[in-house]
Amino acid sequence: MNKLTRVSKEAASQHRVVHLSLLLVSLLTLNFVSLPGLVAAANLPGTPTPPQTLTQTFSEPASVITSGRYTNLLNIRYDDGLGLGLAGQGFQPPRWSGDWADFGLFSALPQTFPEAFNTLQASWQAETPAGTHLEVDLRVSPDNQNWSLWQTLDTSGQKADFGANNAFLYAQYRVRLFGASLGQSPTFNNIRLEANRRDLNNLSTARYFSLANIAQPAPVLAQPPTYRVYATREGLVGGRTANGHIIQPHDHFVSLPSWTALSDLGKSDYKVRITTPAGLSAVAPVWDTGPWNFHDNYWHNPRHEFTDLPVGVPQAEKAYFDKHNRGLNENGVGVYNPSGIDIADGTYWDDLNLDGASAGKLDVTFLWEGSLPGAPVIEGVQAYGAWQNGVQVKWTTGTPANSWVEYGPTDRYGQSTWVYEPLGTNHNRVLTDLIPGQTYNFRVHNKDIYGSEVVSPNFSFQTTPGTTVKLATFQNDPGIGLTTGKDNTSLVLLGARVNPSFWNDNPKADFLAGGRVEAGLLANAGNLDLDFAPVCDAKGANCTMGYGSGYKNFVRFANAKGETLEIGLIHDAGGLSPNSLTLMLEGNYTGGAKLRRYNPPDSTDQKIVHHFHFSWQNNQLIAMFDNQSVGDPFNFNTDGLSISFIGAGRAKDDTVAASYQNIAFSAEALLPPKP
Repeated sequence: MNKLTRVSKEAASQHRVVHLSLLLVSLLTLNFVSLPGLVAAANLPGTPTPPQTLTQTFSEPASVITSGRYTNLLNIRYDDGLGLGLAGQGFQPPRWSGDWADFGLFSALPQTFPEAFNTLQASWQAETPAGTHLEVDLRVSPDNQNWSLWQTLDTSGQKADFGANNAFLYAQYRVRLFGASLGQSPTFNNIRLEANRRDLNNLSTARYFSLANIAQPAPVLAQPPTYRVYATREGLVGGRTANGHIIQPHDHFVSLPSWTALSDLGKSDYKVRITTPAGLSAVAPVWDTGPWNFHDNYWHNPRHEFTDLPVGVPQAEKAYFDKHNRGLNENGVGVYNPSGIDIADGTYWDDLNLDGASAGKLDVTFLWEGSLPGAPVIEGVQAYGAWQNGVQVKWTTGTPANSWVEYGPTDRYGQSTWVYEPLGTNHNRVLTDLIPGQTYNFRVHNKDIYGSEVVSPNFSFQTTPGTTVKLATFQNDPGIGLTTGKDNTSLVLLGARVNPSFWNDNPKADFLAGGRVEAGLLANAGNLDLDFAPVCDAKGANCTMGYGSGYKNFVRFANAKGETLEIGLIHDAGGLSPNSLTLMLEGNYTGGAKLRRYNPPDSTDQKIVHHFHFSWQNNQLIAMFDNQSVGDPFNFNTDGLSISFIGAGRAKDDTVAASYQNIAFSAEALLPPKP
């Protein structure tokens, strides 16, 4: 048999992973009631979890306007018990929208969804008597700054798709109401938005935000599209735009023939840059709808209406020159100029130095269809509250992003947390399973919803010195040798059983060996971290945790009542786990009840390091295996608590090869020495 040695601390460190729990309290003062992520006792690691719901929802009643939860409100009243309706002020909609005498608009506050999505279904309750009409618009954003075009829905239950290659976190709805005469009004009562859950793992990266060219393969970064279109002066001073703005002399805005790019009053989510043949340029927000049409987003691919026309060509231009749609607009009105944009007087005269009613063709750049925004900015990186084997790291980003941390004893790191997928701006990660008294280097990572990744500079922290306690060793089976490491932070069990009895037929339990923290040294609350490592040969190969007909390596908790709880790894050739290891939960406690739970057979690799974390308080004990909960808290009395680290063979000649490494207790786990 090859000479066996304990696997090195450096090799064990390479296999360390981080505890994913985002607890805002130190693990040293862990509250069992509030610990998130606990699964049913039978759901051990590797057990399938219940399927996640496929949608996320948001609901809002019409009465929301009474609390000021809106970004735009135009000619809208709210009647308790009736809902939103037209206020009857006779605001006529854009003249291209149809023969309506009254018009109103309500834009709700943007809503944040907890997970990314790219489709929205809108269901609402409304009444539309004869002579009235109501439409709901939806738009989405990944960052609450860059918004998609509004999509118009005219029937409750419709679904809006915002691009298979995109992902979003924010949604906003808008309601537009129309009446054929004063006093006639639709009524809007409430709305429910249902978003899917977008898998970010297959999201195309380096893809610019716009929906305009989603057919282009990543990582193409497109510039905002520019089209040469006919332009006219808006004029109409004293009139009201579609978003409620009263037009002033020398005003600065534009009008486009689609509701989809209409900005709220005073906002500039949708802006264009206009450039004249003389080289003069001006940027202005879209505050009105027209000319000629109100569904013709000709700059967008795919365009909403007139899909037979090429992108970039307004329908009015084709109707005027080529008699498209028999020379009529979408409402059947004759088109008598080819304009695709109206420009307010201040932008037209003062900024662009144009004159007359028509400017001919100008270059118009649709800026919201722009390129990829900058990556998130990382700020305020801080590591604080370090203890013997853990620390808390927090930082912020200006835009929502997922997060993870790289860390290790050098600036080459070597260890990393798992990626926390929910996107946010405040990031807080708890690193555990660290070595006491060790200086660590770390840096934080973020990736936003566009796929842009950013990493911080290097930082460092130091864990506090480890708390150790002397282990009382025992060899109930003399064939299983044992060695304790410096300061009792490690224990190696290596050898073959000599007792010939089978473990179930051995009431004296003399088939095992190990080390024990005696009763009277441990408090009723505390934490324990340790690694279960394999034993390897002198070359670091042929690693194993034992071989033969069966063996188990475990931590035993015992109390003054003689009750026991044993948690560890088991190989049982009789059927529990015939070829490799599985997680073992065994115990005799709570009135004589026996605990016997195991993971699926052969589910644990015996050639790598595995980590256990135990925490006990208020006569409850929580166990974590490789950073997953092994079940609900165990109701285990901790009076007179002792803890043992044990290796056991199934029958004669079975070899135990157990290496317990980095055994570290929290400071409060140990009672002060008696005077």
